[in-house]
Amino acid sequence: MIITNSQADNWNPKTWLHRFTILAVSLVITTGTAISPALPAMQKTFANYPSTTVDLIATIQQIPAFIVLLMSAPLAKRFGIKRMISLGILLMGISGVLPAFIPNLWFILATRIVFGIGIGLINSLAITIINILYNGDDQAQMLGNRGSFEQIGLCIVNISVGLLLNISWQASFLAYFFILIILAIFVKVVPPIDDHENQTNKNGQTSKETVNLPVIAAGLLCALMTTGLAIAGVMTPNIIVSNHLGTATEASIIITVFTLISMVMGFLFGTIFKVVRRFVLPLGLIFLAIGTILMNYSTSLLSVIIALVIIGCSYPLAGTYVFSLMDQLAPDNSKALANSILLVGCNVGTALSPITINFLKNISPLSGLQPGIALYGIIMAIVTICIFGFQIVNKAKK
Repeated sequence: MIITNSQADNWNPKTWLHRFTILAVSLVITTGTAISPALPAMQKTFANYPSTTVDLIATIQQIPAFIVLLMSAPLAKRFGIKRMISLGILLMGISGVLPAFIPNLWFILATRIVFGIGIGLINSLAITIINILYNGDDQAQMLGNRGSFEQIGLCIVNISVGLLLNISWQASFLAYFFILIILAIFVKVVPPIDDHENQTNKNGQTSKETVNLPVIAAGLLCALMTTGLAIAGVMTPNIIVSNHLGTATEASIIITVFTLISMVMGFLFGTIFKVVRRFVLPLGLIFLAIGTILMNYSTSLLSVIIALVIIGCSYPLAGTYVFSLMDQLAPDNSKALANSILLVGCNVGTALSPITINFLKNISPLSGLQPGIALYGIIMAIVTICIFGFQIVNKAKK
């Protein structure tokens, strides 16, 4: 790791200000969908356009984010991590606010594409910069906090959008001014940071980033886990309403509780990890298995809430641990690329979750509210047993 320029004189990643500044990058990552509450008002303004086209305002940013995500690591190697993170936040901030001044649908969609490019630039680097600056238990705690900061950022922009909607739907885009504040703090506090570890081989030539089997396996596991999270976030309202367990409003409140539980567990990750160490992975996975199975057999609103609380405890434990492993499993000079592979797995798992669950529903021999969810839970239970068994055998060999 190399830290340069005069800012390095006052830089200490252990202080609360510098910890917050590093974590603040993650505040902006999940804010793309926060504009969703403004969609109904926008659909009235753009009534001449299909509603599906207007709805793209809240989702289209994921397409460029997915593409640019794979390019962020090599770009950071060439131009520096701080420059790429700063550029990504700048693109998000400017493109996020511009629709407040130009109410043209195609212009807004174009700015959302730029917004997605910004997300793609910083998504994996927000993890990489923690892996560079922190080690051991400190790194694990920071990675757990990072996941919680994503939820905090989403809540901040969500609330801001709701308040600004009282003025107009255009004003709601001013909520993204929050991102420019984060940019100012990051640029002011963090010095240029570059990870030059193992960048050259024995012949003095620059080493290329590579991916090995453990990283690919970790990416597939992330895809499996985020499929379960998408079940909780996307399918819960439909399960509650269609089975007359509650209203759409109650479903919305329950999803908020799910988000808050995930946020709290992210902050607790470091403490739990110190107690159970590597077994935090099967612990998180078994929460996911139990929660999804319970959701399928829920008969009341209370049982759905309990299921979601259990699911909410899963990814902050298992997912955070998988990302922390990249420091050990990734090939030399390839941690940033490894993080990108994991994030691609997360995006693919989320995007394909409806197709995956529908497929499992068609082959599931089980009953319940959604047999596909129950079969998914059983698959995750089997995966958990296999991983736990591997950890036990591997420990015995050592």
